[in-house]
Amino acid sequence: MQHGLSSQEATRRLGVVGPNVLDLKKPTILGSIVREFSKPFYLYQNFMVWTWGPYWYYYMAIVQTVVRVTGGMVVAIFQYMGDMNLYQLMVVDGTAEVIRDGELMTVDQTDVVPGDIVRVTPGLAYFDMAILKSERVLVDESALTGEVHPVAKIPLDPANSMLVYNNKTCKSSTVSAGTTVLESVGGDGYDVLAIVTQTGSFTAKGELLSDVLSYERHQFKFDTEVKLVLVLHFIEDHWVYAWFYAAFVAGTCLPPLLPTVFVVSVGISCKRLQAQRITCTDSTGILVAGKVKKAFFDKTGTLTEQGLSFVSAQKSDELSKYAKNLSEDVQIDPILQVGLSVCHTLTSTASGELVGPAVDRMGFSAIRSARLLDEHTVRLGDETIKYLKRFEFDHHTMTQSVIIQRGAEKIIFVKGSSEAISKLCVPSSLPSDFSDYARYCARNGIYQLAVARSTYTEIKEINNVRRSDIERDLIFTGCINFQNAMKQETPAVISELQEGNVESAILTGDNVLTGIYIAKKSGIIGPNKNVIIGTTVSNDDVIEWVNASDDSEAGDPLVSIPENTVLAMTGEVWNHLLRYDPKSAIALGNQTFVFGRCTPNDKVSVVSTFVKYGDITLMCGDGGNDCGALKAAHVGIALSDAEASVVAPFTSLDKTITSVTEVLKEGRCALASAFASYKYMIMYGQVESINQVVNAYFSISFSEWCWVFMDGIWPITMAFSLPLSKAAKALSPKRPTASIIGPHTLSSACGVLAINFLFLVIGLAFLWNQDWFQCRMWDSNDVSNVNTIGDNYETAVIFVITGYQYISSAAAYNFGYTYRASWFKNYIFVFFFLVWTAVQFSATMTANKFSCIWRLNCTNDNATRFIVYPDPQPIFNNFNT
Repeated sequence: MQHGLSSQEATRRLGVVGPNVLDLKKPTILGSIVREFSKPFYLYQNFMVWTWGPYWYYYMAIVQTVVRVTGGMVVAIFQYMGDMNLYQLMVVDGTAEVIRDGELMTVDQTDVVPGDIVRVTPGLAYFDMAILKSERVLVDESALTGEVHPVAKIPLDPANSMLVYNNKTCKSSTVSAGTTVLESVGGDGYDVLAIVTQTGSFTAKGELLSDVLSYERHQFKFDTEVKLVLVLHFIEDHWVYAWFYAAFVAGTCLPPLLPTVFVVSVGISCKRLQAQRITCTDSTGILVAGKVKKAFFDKTGTLTEQGLSFVSAQKSDELSKYAKNLSEDVQIDPILQVGLSVCHTLTSTASGELVGPAVDRMGFSAIRSARLLDEHTVRLGDETIKYLKRFEFDHHTMTQSVIIQRGAEKIIFVKGSSEAISKLCVPSSLPSDFSDYARYCARNGIYQLAVARSTYTEIKEINNVRRSDIERDLIFTGCINFQNAMKQETPAVISELQEGNVESAILTGDNVLTGIYIAKKSGIIGPNKNVIIGTTVSNDDVIEWVNASDDSEAGDPLVSIPENTVLAMTGEVWNHLLRYDPKSAIALGNQTFVFGRCTPNDKVSVVSTFVKYGDITLMCGDGGNDCGALKAAHVGIALSDAEASVVAPFTSLDKTITSVTEVLKEGRCALASAFASYKYMIMYGQVESINQVVNAYFSISFSEWCWVFMDGIWPITMAFSLPLSKAAKALSPKRPTASIIGPHTLSSACGVLAINFLFLVIGLAFLWNQDWFQCRMWDSNDVSNVNTIGDNYETAVIFVITGYQYISSAAAYNFGYTYRASWFKNYIFVFFFLVWTAVQFSATMTANKFSCIWRLNCTNDNATRFIVYPDPQPIFNNFNT
C-alpha cells in the first residue's frame, strides 16, 4: 500500500482500461442543429420547399422555409439543453494525488487507473474507490443515490481480506464516482488512503449515465416517410407539372411542424416542473408519467417524516407492559443505555454534528449522558468506552453489531429487527410473549429494534473477527421503540392518486405490520378493509397466510380472496412466489398494498415485475436503498436536494410527495396537449391536401397571401400556443390516450375533418347555384402564372370556409378540462384565436384594401397586393370583378 503501482504498471493498465473519462463529446448548439436538420424528415421537407419554385411562389417559399427552420430549431434547442445537462454530469476535471513508485505524486484525473493508491481529499470523486486507512470520511451521495444525509465511510475490514471485493457487500467502505467527499480526516501521521476500483464508464456513475444514454427514446414514423412523395406521381397530363404538384400535395399531408408538437409539450411541462422545484434529467419521462397506473412508495422519509422520535427503551422483563411504557417517560435500563450509546454507526463532523442513520442519531440522543468523543471512543456519564470493532447495518441480515471494551470486559452488542434478533438469541433468554409484543408494536405503528448482547471470549485477533463470529448465541437485552410520524400531506396525495385511478403500494424494509399501519392511516388501505399477510415460507415451501388483525390462520389467497380483503406480504414470500409461480405472483401482487421486510433487491424485483407485465409504474423514495427501484420504474421521483441527481428522472428538491401528483398532472397535460397539437397538425395537413386536390381539379390556386396565412402564420401561432395549456388542478379517473392511430385520436381528427369537408362542399354548392357564377377556362399561359389563376370565385369561397377552419379547429382541440386547465386559461392561444377571428371576419364581411390582401371581396379600385406590390394590380378574372 505504501509503494503503490509502478509507473510502468500504471501505463500498462491505462492502455488496457483507457483513460478515466466518460467519453461524451461536449454538445454544441450548432451540432444539435446540424444533427436535427440532417434527419430524413427535414431533407424531405426541404424538397417540398423546392417545389414552390416552378409556381413562382417565392414569398410562400420563404414562409415555408421559416416554418421548417422554426420547427427544427425548437427541437434542436430542446435536445441541446438535455444533452448539455447530461454532459455536465459527465465532465472529469482536475488532478488526483496517487502513490506510484513509493512516492506521492499529482496526476491528471484522467490518468488514474484501477489499483492506484490515492490520497482522499474533500471534493468531487471521479472514480470508484475503497477506503483503506482513515479516521473519518464523510460523503454526500445525494447526486448518485438521492440519499438525504451525509454518509460515513469506514476502512475495509481486514477480516474479509480473503474475499473478493464487491462494491455492494463493501458499500460502507466504497466511495463512488459522482459523490462528494465532505470531510477526510486521517489519524496521527497518516493521510486517508483508498484504492481505486473502477474508472471511466465502469464506475457506478458511468453505469448510471450509460443507462440514460442507451435509453430507447420514442421513434416517430416521420423519419421513414421520405418515400411517400413517390406514391403520388401523375395527376395531370403534363408529367413535370404533375410531379411538382404531387410533391406539393404530399408536403401538405405531413406538416413540417409535426415532429415538434411532442417536444414542445414536454419542454413546456418540464419548465413548469422546474418552477415547482422538481428537476428533470430525462424529459421523455414526462409523457410516460401521463400513463402511470401503479405508484410505489418507500415508507420512511417518503410517506412518513425523515426523522424518528424516540418513544421508549424496555428491557426484557418490561415487555409485558405493552402500550403503557410506550407513552411514559421511564428510566432506561443501564445495560440498554450502554447498548444505545455504542451500537450504532455514527460519526461526528468537525463541527460536532452527529452524522449517520436517523434511528442511530435518535437512539443515541435519547441517552443524555452519552458523548461521542471520536471514532473509537464514547463517554457514558463518567465512564469511557472504547470501540474495538463495528459492523455496519446489513440489509440482508437486518442487523448491526459492535465489540466494545468496557473496563476489563469485552462486550458484543447486536441491534436489528425483532425477527432477526430473535433468531440470533439463545431461546431461553427471550420473553415468552416476545413475538406477540413485537407484532403489537408494529400493528400500532411503532418502529421497533431489538438489542442483544454477549461477552467476547474469542482468542482470534479483533481485526480478523467477522460478523458471523459474533452474531450468534446472544442474550436478549430489550427493545427500542420509535415513532415515525406520517407527513401531513400524505393522506391528501394518496386520496388524489386514488381519484386519478392510480393504485398505490408501500415498499418498505420495516415490519409488514408497521407498513399496514401507515397504509391504513394514509388511505392506501381503506379503514374497513381486512388484510391477509403472507408472513413466511416454511421448510416444505408452504406460505403461511395470517389475518393482520389477530394473527389467526387465513385461507390461501391463491384459491380465493374473501370480499373486502386485500393482501400484504414480506419480501421473502414475494421472492418465493416469483421463483415458483410468476403468474400467481403478479396476480397476488395486484392485490397487495404493502410489501414489508424488503431488501433493496426485493424492491427492484417488485417494481421490475410490474414493468415486465405491462403496468406503467412510478416509484417515489428518498434515495439510498431505493435507488435501484427508482431506476427500475418507468417514472422515478427521488426526494433529494441534489439538483444534478441521476438516480431518477425526477428529483423533488423540496422532498415532498406532492411532487408525485404534480409530475402526473404535468405528464397527463403534456400528453393531452401533444395529442391535441398532433391532431391539429394532421387536420391542418389534411384540409390543406383537400384544398390542393380541389384546386388541381379546377385548375385554380390561392393567391400568395392566402398561402402565407394558411400554410404559415395560422399553423405556427396555433400549433405553438396549443401546448401552453396549464395542467388540470386534479387528476382525472381516466388517463389520456397514448396512441396516435388509436380510435380516440383518429375519430377526433377525422370527425373534425369530416365536418370541415362538409362545409366546404356546401359552400361550393351554393356558389355553383348562383346565377352570376361562371367557371373560367384557362389557357396554357394562364395556368403557369399563379397571380392569374389566383383570382377566381372558387378559391375565394374555399378560403372563407377552410381558412377559418384552421382557426376554429385549433379552438376545438383547445377545449377540454379533464387533463388540462379550462380553455380560456390558455391566454396566449385565446389571444391569437380572437385576433385571427377578427381578421378573417373583417376580410370576409367588408370589401376594401384590407380584404384585397387575400384577393378576397376585391375590386379593381382596391386591388393592391399590399406589402408585396404597393401599386394596384387589376383582377385577372373578368368574372370575379
